[in-house]
Amino acid sequence: MKVGKDAVLQQGAAQRLVPGAPRLVTKRPGTKALDAFRACGASSAMIDPARLVRQPWLQEILLGFVYWLALVVVLEPGNAMRSEVLPLGREAIRLTGAGMLGAAITPLVFALTRRFPIEGETRLGRAALHLAADAGLAAALILAAGVLAWLFGFDRRSLGAALLDQFAVDGLLLFFAVAALGGIAHAVLFYRRAQSAAGAPLPAAAGYLSAVPVRTRGRVTLLDLSAVGWIGTEGNYLALHAGAATHLIRETSVRFEASLDPARFMRIHRQTIVALDRIRAIATLASGDATVTLDDGTQLRLSRSFREAVRAKFEAR
Repeated sequence: MKVGKDAVLQQGAAQRLVPGAPRLVTKRPGTKALDAFRACGASSAMIDPARLVRQPWLQEILLGFVYWLALVVVLEPGNAMRSEVLPLGREAIRLTGAGMLGAAITPLVFALTRRFPIEGETRLGRAALHLAADAGLAAALILAAGVLAWLFGFDRRSLGAALLDQFAVDGLLLFFAVAALGGIAHAVLFYRRAQSAAGAPLPAAAGYLSAVPVRTRGRVTLLDLSAVGWIGTEGNYLALHAGAATHLIRETSVRFEASLDPARFMRIHRQTIVALDRIRAIATLASGDATVTLDDGTQLRLSRSFREAVRAKFEAR
């Protein structure tokens, strides 16, 4: 099908005015490779190194690499500085490999700390969980290091003998090293909490939230809750819909709802909270549920368990 020149020009104008509008694309034979090359270039240009370095997961990996590299150098200063056991090049490979192995388990340690921090009434049970996980990770490190050393010729003994020796010599040491890394992870967690508290949500006069900190293009700003039309659950995050913008915050729906003014916000579904002043219509469905229409045309499901309470507040306005 041939696309006329005028149609292409009109479509281009529409695309500039409406970013989400579909494009009409005409291709000449033999341009597929060139298009692929351009696509790769465009994708690589979108990567922001400064923003990438600020990602928590990458910071954790880098911290783990430095931690384990420093640990090996401190424990074996003669090998690292004078290369007594291995030639200098092979020693550098060994040290780098040790740092990379440690970096590989570091995100697991941080994830466990975030999920089960040693605090509160269950701190003893969580401490036991951390100790068991530390022992498992230490064993995994010994197994991985032993297999790699055997494969690449760093250890010429049989694999079984080498592993038994490593468990006997380094098992307890690595367990304490992983436990210490868990302590660092807790320190980082509590530091990040303190940083978040420095930009904590502003309390309203009645003790409810009036604004929340959100991240926009790498910057943390305060979002006024009066601009939020509705709040939805997306996995471990809440999506705050404010006009055309959507802001994600890491918080549970139940806890966040408790901090909202019930005169302004109300739950209409187990995954949805709406601003009452944004509701324009409520329509009952044959299933017994209902739909809520907001002032911007958004339609949301209103479950039957919340229907009467929401309708009563809507009609009482």
